[in-house]
Amino acid sequence: MKIGLALGAGAARGWTHLGIIDALEALGIKIDIVTGCSIGAYVGAAYASGNLNKLKEWAFDLSDWQVLRLLGVGISRGGLASGEQVFKLLADEFSAANFSEMQKPFALTATDLYSGREVVFKDGEVVEAVRASCAIPALFPPVKFNGRWLVDGAVVNPVPVNLCRRLGADFVIAVNLSADFRPEMLDKNTQAHVKAQQKTDETLAKTQSFLRSWFSPEPKDDTPTPPGIMSVMSNSLDIMQARVTRSRLAGDPPDILIEPHLRDVGLLEFEKAQELYAAGKEAVDRLEKQILYQLNYLDV
Repeated sequence: MKIGLALGAGAARGWTHLGIIDALEALGIKIDIVTGCSIGAYVGAAYASGNLNKLKEWAFDLSDWQVLRLLGVGISRGGLASGEQVFKLLADEFSAANFSEMQKPFALTATDLYSGREVVFKDGEVVEAVRASCAIPALFPPVKFNGRWLVDGAVVNPVPVNLCRRLGADFVIAVNLSADFRPEMLDKNTQAHVKAQQKTDETLAKTQSFLRSWFSPEPKDDTPTPPGIMSVMSNSLDIMQARVTRSRLAGDPPDILIEPHLRDVGLLEFEKAQELYAAGKEAVDRLEKQILYQLNYLDV
């Protein structure tokens, strides 16, 4: 039996995947096939290349200022950040150059900006494919590939369970990082989400002073301060992604669904890798008996 792992989108929350993978392997589960979307594609590329520990060590050492430098924040065509250094690191340190060179079968998804169609990558060069999958609308610029402009795969397929099955997986474990943004959870945890979005504005407000009013507007008199541009964008994406994920998973459910609790983590809080790693391990611990039972590893 081949086991597939579908790693979902979620920006900084994606460091949770590191803890989830380690926890699954600690249970003796051998992952045969990997698919990913957005940050799930980034982590998945490192994992399928055999470099997960190297990625983990680097992520654990990140500070908030290093994150800003790596993102390359500033006004650029098509996005508020370039991300050049992030993808250079992927190419130089964490990922095989070509899908054929990976230790495990790997595929990822992106979105055609104009047709809205899902674009699947499973062969050819890896890094440009991951860059396309990670191109969060308005944050990172779209990627030109074979005459098409591509953006974040989360627009159409945030947790690519279907790709695992297409690559031959008999049993699929999926990781959804958007569970806390479903409508019923948003109602329950409104204040936590507000704080998480404010942290995103505050992160970008540390950049050039002339951009600060965009990211974190100054209040005028007693008028309520509107959310900054990044709060509007990131929260809208979270809501959209949660609803798309729910729809996709209903139509193509995984055998095991792991949903960590991440309501208080902002879009760009990549410096929280150790905290997110722990959240990933905790999510697997909660489902340990179910996972082992369904894989027939546990006698009941």
